[in-house]
Amino acid sequence: MKKTAVFLLANLFSVTLLLAEPFPVKEALQPYIDNNELAGIVTVVGDKDKVLQLDAIGYANVDEKIPMSGDTVFWIASQSKPITAAAVLMLVDEGKLDLDVPVTKYLPELNELRVAVKEDEKRTVLVPLETPITLRHLLSHSSGMVWVPPLQQKHKIDLLPFSKALTTCVMTPLKSQPGTEHSYSNMGVNIAATVVERVSGTLFEDFLEKRLFKPLGMNDTTFWPSLEQQKRLAEVYSWNTDTKKFQRVENGQLTYPLENRQIRYPEAAGGLYSTPNDLVKFYQMLLGEGEFHGERILKPESVKEMWKKQPGHLPQQYGLCVGTGNGVFGHGGACGTDSKVDTNLQLVYLYFVQERGLAQNGKAREAFYKIVRENVKK
Repeated sequence: MKKTAVFLLANLFSVTLLLAEPFPVKEALQPYIDNNELAGIVTVVGDKDKVLQLDAIGYANVDEKIPMSGDTVFWIASQSKPITAAAVLMLVDEGKLDLDVPVTKYLPELNELRVAVKEDEKRTVLVPLETPITLRHLLSHSSGMVWVPPLQQKHKIDLLPFSKALTTCVMTPLKSQPGTEHSYSNMGVNIAATVVERVSGTLFEDFLEKRLFKPLGMNDTTFWPSLEQQKRLAEVYSWNTDTKKFQRVENGQLTYPLENRQIRYPEAAGGLYSTPNDLVKFYQMLLGEGEFHGERILKPESVKEMWKKQPGHLPQQYGLCVGTGNGVFGHGGACGTDSKVDTNLQLVYLYFVQERGLAQNGKAREAFYKIVRENVKK
C-alpha cells in the first residue's frame, strides 16, 4: 500500500514539474525560422490524458503571413499507416480478423498472386508463393509487395477506390516471398484497408470516422479537407536558391481539388490530413493502451502487438505500421511530420512541418526530441 502511495505521489510530482517548467522548445527551434531554414513548426507534448505543451512557431503560409497553430491542417502522409493498423486491430479485437491466417480468406482475389524471380539478365519468371500472405505481413512490410502498383507510380496515389485498386494489385507480382524481407509497401497497407472494408461491410473512410475519429474527437482528420480546412492548410515549402526564398510546392502525389470526393479516393497508406490538436489524441490513445478519456478503442494487448517487433526474425525495428525500439514507437510522414509514443517516459511528442528537401529539418526535429527527453529526466 505504501509503495502504491509513493508511486502515485511521484507521478503527480513529475506532472507538476512538467507543467511548472515548460520545455524550452521555442528557444531551441526559433533560430530555424529566423534563419529561413524552416517556414514553420508545431510541436506537441502530452501524457495519456492531456496536452502538456503545444508550441507553434513561424508560418503555415509565408506569403500571407498565416501563423502556425494547433489547428493548422497538415498532410500527415504515412502517419496514415498507424491509423490503418488500428482499424485492422479493432476487428481483430472483435474476432472478425486474424493477423496470421492467409489474407485470401478475406480477399480470395489474391489467390492469383505470384513472385517475380529474376533468373538472369534477360529472363524473369513468376513462381507460386511458398508462404501465404497474412495481415501481419501486410502491416509489417514483409509481404513481398512492391511500394505501389505501376499504375499509381504513373499517376496519383488517390486515383482508385480500394475495390478497383485491388485489381491492379492482383496484376502486380511480388518482389520477394512473404516473410523473407522487409520492403516498405503502401500497396500492402492499402490491401489491409481493403480487408477492413470487405469484412466490416463499410467504406474504409466511414469505418474510420465512426469507429476512431468521432470517438476520439478528431474532427479535423480526413482524406478530403474542406474549403474551410484548406484555409488552415500548412503549405509545403522547398528553398529556391535563385530567389533565396521559400517556394511553395504542390503535392504531386494527390489529385486536386482536395475536397472533391468524386475524383479522389482514400489512400490508407498516406492520404490523411489532420491537425496537431487532432492527431495527438490518436497517440494519446495508444499511450493509454487503447483508451482515451474513458473511450476504449483497442484492447491493451492489441496496442502491445502493434509496437512489438514484427516479424521477429527480420532485422528491421518495425511493428505493425510503426517503427519501434527501446520502448518508443511511432511513424513519420513524407513532408516531415513525425510522432512518438514513449512508454518509458509515458509521454507522446509530435512534430509538424511541411517541407521538401529543407536540409535542417532533421536537426530541428531531433533537437525537439532531445529537449523533451532531457527535461523530463531532470
